[in-house]
Amino acid sequence: MSKKKNNFNNTEVTAVKDKYNVSKAVINYYLVLMFTVFPLFYTNQFSKIRHDKFYVYMGLSIALILLELVVLIINLFDKGRVRNLREKKWYQQLTVPDFAFTALIAVYVISTLLSKTPLDAFTGEAGRNNGLLIFILFFAVYLIISRLYRVKEYVFVVMAAGCFAVYLLSILNFFYIDPLNMYAGYDQNTIIDFTATIGNKNIMSAFCCLTTPLFMMLYMNRKHKTFKFVYLAVCGTGFASMLCSDSESGFLGFVPILALILLFYSRNISMLRKYFTAISSMLICSKLLIAFSLASRGVEKGFGTMQTLFIYDYKSLIAIVIMLVVVFALWYIEDKNSEVVIPKAVPIALGALYAVIFAVIVGLFVRYSFIDTNSKLGGVMTFFRFNEKWGTHRGFMWIKGWEIFKTSGVKNALIGSGPDTFYHMFLPYFSELSEKFNNSSTNCAHNEFLNYLVTTGVLGLGAYVTLFVSAVVRAVKAAKFNAMTVVFIAPVVCYLFQSVVNIANPIVTPILFIFLAMSEAMVRQAKTDND
Repeated sequence: MSKKKNNFNNTEVTAVKDKYNVSKAVINYYLVLMFTVFPLFYTNQFSKIRHDKFYVYMGLSIALILLELVVLIINLFDKGRVRNLREKKWYQQLTVPDFAFTALIAVYVISTLLSKTPLDAFTGEAGRNNGLLIFILFFAVYLIISRLYRVKEYVFVVMAAGCFAVYLLSILNFFYIDPLNMYAGYDQNTIIDFTATIGNKNIMSAFCCLTTPLFMMLYMNRKHKTFKFVYLAVCGTGFASMLCSDSESGFLGFVPILALILLFYSRNISMLRKYFTAISSMLICSKLLIAFSLASRGVEKGFGTMQTLFIYDYKSLIAIVIMLVVVFALWYIEDKNSEVVIPKAVPIALGALYAVIFAVIVGLFVRYSFIDTNSKLGGVMTFFRFNEKWGTHRGFMWIKGWEIFKTSGVKNALIGSGPDTFYHMFLPYFSELSEKFNNSSTNCAHNEFLNYLVTTGVLGLGAYVTLFVSAVVRAVKAAKFNAMTVVFIAPVVCYLFQSVVNIANPIVTPILFIFLAMSEAMVRQAKTDND
């Protein structure tokens, strides 16, 4: 093992040079409300949960925008600050994510104006309220946070408290414990599919995917000892909550991000010790669900095959023992020599292993979807056979969604049918959907990228992908100067993986863009502090 200092995995956060002021404080108050009031607010159980979140997000975000405008106007009366503003030449500080987000909004505006249903495209009411209106707010909030956000530990602690409350509610609901009386009057199918104050179990899974990696990364990168273990406990609870949401989309997002975090920190003994400690916490918390099962005398909504593996299978106990042994071994090595850096061969080998696993997955998918379409498959292997039934008939919606795009004409191919108007485009297939799967309608493709392709075209999807890819690249590059860049971008990456089989919505998607903005703020800070 090399003894050379590894600056790339430095976890120290660079000191902030500019003064913490009213503008920055307002952002942190906004974040506090977005992780307490926003996820926990509801008015009439689950019947209006999507609109509840939509209006709360709109209210909080408009309040943030107006307050920041007031502060800006007041500052404009200070001639020194105006001169400062001119000297900085703000237009020279625009980044690739800024340009991509601007292009995305431009496409949304044009697509809305040219849509056959412009009002639906503006509000997103025919879909999941992800129309032009909410994206304008995403953009405005992004601009404010990416320029003015500064780290304050109390915000993370409040985030942890708010998310923990949601996680715990979802766990209790899984065992038919309903402290908020959310299920009163609902039929059994609704009770099984909806949870906590979030809504559908797939959305709850997305919420866990987006927030749990944040607390894992906070545990690994923050220095405050007490709060570190708060983040660790909340991380473990988040994983248990994801198991209780019983949606495979969670694993689709969570497994890749865990693999990427391991690769990113694979040369740093200290960070690896924290990584495997976090994994141990998740595995142990999944075992604690057994206590809930015993307390409820086995009355539960029912776990799938993957969830059962983590909770009841003895193999997961072996995994916990192995993780704890690894943690102890890494602690021992670190204690003997804190300057040790693992050789470059390790991340190279890990990368090669990931490539082989990916190739095997693709090979199995191609074989059972296009070559051997008749062999009987069971368990996990069923995921490798893509057809109309795949993924609770997501395959049907994807196949038809692609047909819609191919036959939509030049205008729709470029800018789509209008933001969040998939419902209108899918109307011709409703009868077939009902006949084959007893599902009368759908308002989304259950694949965010395909949904954006149909509703905002190649230009909209291109801008969306460019926005996130460029933000991820910038965050990784800046991590050697400020570790907080990857703390906020890791949840974003996790969300993007699971969004392949999930839906954009005003319950989870606003948090996605907040984390994106927070990461970009840290990148900008790192660049300023190192110029």
